[in-house]
Amino acid sequence: MKLGLWFVILFAVVGCDYTEVKRETGYKGKARINPWLAAERFAAQYGNKVKSLPAWKAPGQDDAVWFVPASILNNQSFARQIEEWVDVGGHLVLLVEHASSEASDWNLDSSVPVMEGALLDVLGHAGIELKESGANMKFSQIDFEGESYEVDAESHTSVAETGEDPGVFVSVPKGDGQITVLTDGRLFRNRWIGDKEHAALLEALMQITFYEGSIGFLRGSGLSLWGLLGKHLWPVLLGLGVLTLLWLWKDFSRFGPVEAGAGVSTLRGYEHHLEALGDFQWRLDRAAALLLPLRGQIVERGQRIAARAGRRDDDFFQFLADRSQLPRDRVFRALVENSPKDSAILTRTVSDLQRLLQVLH
Repeated sequence: MKLGLWFVILFAVVGCDYTEVKRETGYKGKARINPWLAAERFAAQYGNKVKSLPAWKAPGQDDAVWFVPASILNNQSFARQIEEWVDVGGHLVLLVEHASSEASDWNLDSSVPVMEGALLDVLGHAGIELKESGANMKFSQIDFEGESYEVDAESHTSVAETGEDPGVFVSVPKGDGQITVLTDGRLFRNRWIGDKEHAALLEALMQITFYEGSIGFLRGSGLSLWGLLGKHLWPVLLGLGVLTLLWLWKDFSRFGPVEAGAGVSTLRGYEHHLEALGDFQWRLDRAAALLLPLRGQIVERGQRIAARAGRRDDDFFQFLADRSQLPRDRVFRALVENSPKDSAILTRTVSDLQRLLQVLH
């Protein structure tokens, strides 16, 4: 049995044929989610302050060069902000195709982004025409500022100055700034920036501006509802938070001060022992056993005092009433009533007996 099992295992191992295939899946870590990571580090090596922005943010006065995918300038607000910044000295580098941060360098989407009217208006103000050419254009050389750079550019979109031949690259001044359009964004992506003279072209684009400032790489629009609320509606949110806390304080139960951990138990007080004893006697025989000793002392002392006063034969209850200033019927009930009907009558009976005992001393 064991020999047969080993034979089956040996046959399965030897009889299996397989082919080993290696397939590149792309970068790992930060380079996988940021296609401009190599370009950012390259720019930082030249002493530039680099900003890596995952969501849209309008460039400021401290920004010199801004690398932006064309698909982000898809509305009038973004386009107006970027144009105003260029007019005061900023340098916009617009990347058209293969500029999406979501796509992998090993699996790029070949589709041409939609050219929005807001973007075309900004380029038109600078004398730049951007349109889909239909054919796949390839260029191995880009001329910029009197220099020629060897590249490997390929694009379905053409760009040109008004009246000039279409190509993949154009750079023109606008206002006090500069607008550069590169239709093939792969030149500056992680996988291709080291090819040909792509890095040299990137350096030339960063150095062309006359203003010093940060180099920004924008990867996406990424507008967030919570981000907008936090930026513009924080006073309202703060007020709502305060009102919520006040409402909770008003409607929820409050428990008062913290009780001392080592407090003296009130059950050890003498009055509570008496109260417990009285409650026990009341439940037992309605306190008749507690009243009997008091009544015995009052009768004994009252008769002795009455004999001394020569009033032995007088009404004994009236004699006690005259001495205690109590009505005769209350003295009678205090001495004769067997068991009080409730605790209130018991309290009054005990009070009357104590008064009688006091006046007979």
